[in-house]
Amino acid sequence: MTSVASVGSLLVVGQRSFKWLETSPLRLVPGALRGTSPRAVRRLLKADDMRTVSLTFLAFVGWTAATPDVRAAEVQRVTIDRAWLEKIAAERAANPYAEPKAPLPRAFAQMDYDDYRRIRFLPEKGLWYGAGLPYRAEFFHRGGLFQRPVRITEFTATHAQLVPFLRTNFDYQDLRVPRRTPEEMGYAGFRVLHELHEPGKWDEIVSFLGSNYFRALGRDHHYGLSARAVALNSGGPGAEEFPDFVEFWLGKPEEGSDRVTIHALLDGPSVSGAYTFTVVPGDATTMQVHGTLFFRARVDNVGLAPLTSMFWFGEHSRDRQGDFRSEVHDSDGLLVLGADQSRVWRPLRNPTGVTLTDTDVGAVAGFGLLQRDRTYSNYGDAEARYDLRPSAWVATAPDWPPGKTVLLELPTDSEYHDNIVAYWRLERSPEAGERIDFRYELHWTSAPTFGPEIGHVASTRRTHPSDPAAEVLWVVDFASLPAGVDERRADVQPVLDLPGGVQAVDVRLLHVAADDSWRVSARLKKADPSVPAEMTLRLRLDDADVTETWNHTW
Repeated sequence: MTSVASVGSLLVVGQRSFKWLETSPLRLVPGALRGTSPRAVRRLLKADDMRTVSLTFLAFVGWTAATPDVRAAEVQRVTIDRAWLEKIAAERAANPYAEPKAPLPRAFAQMDYDDYRRIRFLPEKGLWYGAGLPYRAEFFHRGGLFQRPVRITEFTATHAQLVPFLRTNFDYQDLRVPRRTPEEMGYAGFRVLHELHEPGKWDEIVSFLGSNYFRALGRDHHYGLSARAVALNSGGPGAEEFPDFVEFWLGKPEEGSDRVTIHALLDGPSVSGAYTFTVVPGDATTMQVHGTLFFRARVDNVGLAPLTSMFWFGEHSRDRQGDFRSEVHDSDGLLVLGADQSRVWRPLRNPTGVTLTDTDVGAVAGFGLLQRDRTYSNYGDAEARYDLRPSAWVATAPDWPPGKTVLLELPTDSEYHDNIVAYWRLERSPEAGERIDFRYELHWTSAPTFGPEIGHVASTRRTHPSDPAAEVLWVVDFASLPAGVDERRADVQPVLDLPGGVQAVDVRLLHVAADDSWRVSARLKKADPSVPAEMTLRLRLDDADVTETWNHTW
């Protein structure tokens, strides 16, 4: 089956044919040339025009005309690059913010989540379908939670054309929806597919849907946590602001290319921004991110490279919330890597109230929300497969702006709410008229850690006595210690730092031969159970740390 024609198909005819296309009054409209052969199309054109149109283009016109429901968008001669994109974002930021007007038929606007998920994009209608290219793009319908439209354009090195909304791109199954939809309705977002696992099997590798959210998958992953372009006042002060991606440009890939390029325009009341994502799929899918923000107004709390995840309960939680599973979370901890190669691990929690903590290691080399526990039986969920949820690691550039890593934890009563946010909070609040430029590499991976080859925290457990004033037993397991540590087991020492008001009743270190891990068991007692206590723990040999630092708030 033929597919919607792309601007790349037009590029094969060369510059002279584009000149004809730009000046010709002929426009392909739905049904106008349906089933028309190339020979019949020739009769529609003047002889002078025909001398500038190659046979390749005529073949393209016949192919397009024979494809049902194709609406040819106007092709523009334009170079879409960072300078061009940043100019658009800067010009937008120089003007007052305008709330998008996005009328949507009531049947779609009032659609619940289950019905929305039944709207299926037809794969054969996808961008680059059947073109012999390593990537395809498919589009999300507007409706339900996703009502804002985004403008989507395909581009090559020299030209671009809008991807128009077509109702016939979708299978609505037996849903009661309007028989006609407005042409300007637009899409809610898109996803990119690639033959990630085997030839002929097209797997989703990245999607952009809703506000400025996006997420990606590496090999064998199931979707879990998400990323955002920026976080504004996440956790305060004041109300959080969610700017939107309002326009995307999808770069047509070359044959055999190992990557796909996506440009995006961000806009909101306080900021406009230009983003470029270079996506390279694989065992770990990486995204090179280049962002430039232009501020309309001062923002007190600006978070770069924000990650959003879910933690309902885990191995150290008080109970399982009446659930049959042992653990339910997309991520189990925050890892922060300092530029000096120091590593801090903070286990995630489902708190009783909103909790905002920061990890200041000075200059930073990276941070991320990781899913370290990869053992299926520790979750016991055959459908959600939390053991296959990807981790997301932000590797910062050398010129990363000053700040600190912030973790926001919100209470949740189910697995359906993202209650965890981690981001890099800028040290200084930008003022109106300022510009901030930054780069980072985002890894969607199963790697348990990043940085130096030292031990990492494998699990955190604790007791939950009914008496708040009673002793609490904390059990922290470390894995993958450096080679040579086993030979000097007696010399390894736990270093436990406690604040005033917390007493260490008993601390023990044990090497566990069953899995070659190291366990610290610490019986601790609080003078005042209502006062939060910040605790750290690591293992040392001689004067060197042989594990990362466990950091937890009790």
